[in-house]
Amino acid sequence: MDNPNTNDAGRAKEMPLLQLSGVSKQFVHNGNTIEILNDASFSMHTGETIAVIGESGIGKSTFLHILGTLDRPDQGTFHFQGRNVFEMGDAKLAEFRNKRIGFVFQFHYLLAEFTALENVMMPGLIAGRKKKEFRTEAEAILVRVGLKERLSHRVNDLSGGEQQRVALARALVLKPQILLADEPTGNLDKKNSAQVHEFLVELNREMQMTMVVVTHNMELAQYMQRQMTIVDGRLVAVNAEKTGGKYANMDYSCSGVGLFHDHRRPGVCLGTGFSEIGKDRGKPANRR
Repeated sequence: MDNPNTNDAGRAKEMPLLQLSGVSKQFVHNGNTIEILNDASFSMHTGETIAVIGESGIGKSTFLHILGTLDRPDQGTFHFQGRNVFEMGDAKLAEFRNKRIGFVFQFHYLLAEFTALENVMMPGLIAGRKKKEFRTEAEAILVRVGLKERLSHRVNDLSGGEQQRVALARALVLKPQILLADEPTGNLDKKNSAQVHEFLVELNREMQMTMVVVTHNMELAQYMQRQMTIVDGRLVAVNAEKTGGKYANMDYSCSGVGLFHDHRRPGVCLGTGFSEIGKDRGKPANRR
């Protein structure tokens, strides 16, 4: 499976599909103000895929929630196709979210009392689509994710991998322009994780699906066209000399979740704190 390629020169001339500018977000905890995002800016073009990686607590989920309009920033703007979406009222914003953005989380949040098909139909019914017509579309996307024989199975009768594929189908059934995924393989074994990886890459190729994935899974991150993290409340590129600090001397030549090659010690992997695998620090690189 090859990494998708981007046409950076062509995209530079296009208006970004989405653009965050000067976004800040704070929380108050026990009387203390915690700054999560600080004057953060970010943009994506149609069909681009990005992985946001890094240790817990740096603001990845907060960033994803703002991008998904589930939370509003304290300062800054979010333009989608040139329109500042946070100027919308709550009702219009909810409509925008339902039609334009698909969400996949680490926990699938499926309704256990309903079948796979009924779960996938939910977004369309909420959007006012006719049940009979929308059923056909829901069936088609379930077939596309490999669940043709599981349409009438209830959630508790499905495996963990199957449940996550139902969640993916539900996120995609309205054909959103953006897919936001928060640890989509966090609860899956290696085999099911690989299937989700493949499907996400295929989605990007087939549908030009714009995708932001928050993950600790470095194998999944490598399949995204860009990798970013959050440093001091701002989004920065990973594996770029301009980044500086602890992310400057990293690449993806080492295998294993959270392992990078240390340029100062050729052939040695460096643990980054992206996952709890300190025992692997200093482990020889596994070249592939």
